[in-house]
Amino acid sequence: MSRIPGSVTIDDVARHVGVAKGTVSRVLNNYTDISDETRKRILKAVQDLGYQPSATARNLKRGRQDTLGIVIPVGHGSGADPFLAEFIDGIARALDELGLDLLVTTAHSRDHMIESLQRLIARRKVDGFIVTRTEVNDPRIAYLSEKKFPFVAHGRTGDPSGFAWFDIDNEAAFADGVRHLYSLGHERIGLIGGSLDLNFALQRREGYRQGLAALGVAHDPSLESLQELSERGGFSGAKALLSLDVPPTALLCVTDALAIGAVQFCRKFGLKAGSDVTVIGYDGLPVGEYLDPPLTTFSQSAQEAGGRVARMLIDVLDGKDPKSLQALAEAALIRRASDGAPSMTPEALSKLLRDRLNHQPQSGSKGE
Repeated sequence: MSRIPGSVTIDDVARHVGVAKGTVSRVLNNYTDISDETRKRILKAVQDLGYQPSATARNLKRGRQDTLGIVIPVGHGSGADPFLAEFIDGIARALDELGLDLLVTTAHSRDHMIESLQRLIARRKVDGFIVTRTEVNDPRIAYLSEKKFPFVAHGRTGDPSGFAWFDIDNEAAFADGVRHLYSLGHERIGLIGGSLDLNFALQRREGYRQGLAALGVAHDPSLESLQELSERGGFSGAKALLSLDVPPTALLCVTDALAIGAVQFCRKFGLKAGSDVTVIGYDGLPVGEYLDPPLTTFSQSAQEAGGRVARMLIDVLDGKDPKSLQALAEAALIRRASDGAPSMTPEALSKLLRDRLNHQPQSGSKGE
């Protein structure tokens, strides 16, 4: 009668071969002081009987759980951000290829984030952490660095010198975005950004300002709208900027989610994204290709980023110096139909939108 898979013990293997349990253990742990003949007999018995070493016992011996952790900060609209879903999928795919697991949990405040890290470390649930949505002064990185617990960050902080990280050159991308829009004829360029506690949001705003300065265009603070990182935030940001007396004719958004919300605002009030108002996002999410119109965006593959960060953390766990694992990549502009030359002046755009807002029913809507 066949055994239930996993029910065969090391004692069963030892009895089957007629050797001591310790001999079987030494063969399975690759000790070289066992004769080739005995080794072959033991390995054949392992295969014939279907013996599988206990993962729990193996991991306890190695001091490893074969599980990586990520604590998602719920806030800044990140709970609604599709980038994180793609990013986590990339991590999970990479770990699956390596036979490792991913533990995902969420935290709703800074204190809760640290409590979550403390709990998972104390219970030995994970071997290391992936930190995402990094802040300029990130308490998670400060805590993990102090505890000398392995981690890799997706994104940098105000001082990124002392830990492993992978990031995109956010400043360069947004400076390029401003130059691209200016070359199309846009002189009033708006920014829909996020909380400046988030390092990537701060960097992208700085890149936007650097781009303006490089072109000799005066910075107008009224053309920046900081919102939660969600479609709702993009809708609100577009409404705030396009309702100005002299609105921008182009909107540069720090995430695709914000850009999707901005396109929704344009559609709601009869403005055509790509001609009446140009909208550019950042993330390269697959959904952008299927919007109406398809979204122009700076692409940083979330799945590829997740896989790369996961593999970097494996390198840290294998003993590589975290400071040697720091990589900066470039974002690529993918042009689709949501960007183009302006079809009207800012003043004409303002009048057109004002007329349509005045004719809008006052009952409100989900997007507002």
